[in-house]
Order: sequence, then C-alpha cells, then structure tokens
Amino acid sequence: MPNHDVHWPVGTASGAAYALYMGYGQPSSHVVAETVGGGFGGFVGGVLPDRIDTPDCPQHRAEAHSMAVTGTIGWILKDNLPEWQSWLRSQADRFATMRARSTSAPHQFFFWLAEYFCRFLAGLIAGLLAGYASHLTLDFLTPMSLPVL
Repeated sequence: MPNHDVHWPVGTASGAAYALYMGYGQPSSHVVAETVGGGFGGFVGGVLPDRIDTPDCPQHRAEAHSMAVTGTIGWILKDNLPEWQSWLRSQADRFATMRARSTSAPHQFFFWLAEYFCRFLAGLIAGLLAGYASHLTLDFLTPMSLPVL
C-alpha cells in the first residue's frame, strides 16, 4: 500500500479528535473511553478504503473511493451518529447503575467492562467516519484525485 504509512496515523488522529469533539461535556473518564475508541475506529476507517479497493487492483479507487457513493453513505451515517451514540451512552449508564447496585465483585467488574465497552463503541463509530473521511480527503489531494461515481 503506497500511502499506508500516511493513512493510518492521519485516520487515527482524525478519529480520536472527532470522538473527543462528539464526547465533549461528559465526565472525563467517559470522554477518555470514547476518544480511545475513536482512535481505533479512525485507524480502521483510515485504511478501510484501500482494503476494499486494493491499490494493486485495476479497479482501485472504485466504489470505496467514489465521492457520490461514500458521500451519500457518510451523510446518512453522520445524521444517525448522535442517536447511536446516545443509545450506547444510555446503555453504558444502565451498566454503571447496575454496577453501583451490585454487591458481587465479579458482577461489578462485568458491569464496569460492559459500561466502558459501550463508551468505547460510541467513540469507535465516530472515529470510523472521521478516519474514512480523512482517507478520502488525502486521496482527493493527489494527482489521481477521486472518482465522482
């Protein structure tokens, strides 16, 4: 992958930054969990287009790099992101409440793990979008640019 060394760090940073932005106003431990998830999602999103349309394939920069296809899908996902994150955060809060009410140490650990996994996922989905967008932005700036369709 020729630009793999550029796409993964930019995707990771973009994902973490967007997750941090989307998590603003929450308690700091929640924001940290979402930012870590966003960094991981950004890493995946940053390299995903080249995993779908591999650089050594004659169809490189086909559907996964298309401005129309990815723009439409990205817009739909971005519009639904706050609702998905809100649901994941409510599930995390539910697990936190269950942890606080539990007297069993193994159950408390399980509820803590479930809570932070939900927060991690809330950041991951934001990071995935940002990482994918960073990949397309970087490819758009190359001489080959991106296909419209």
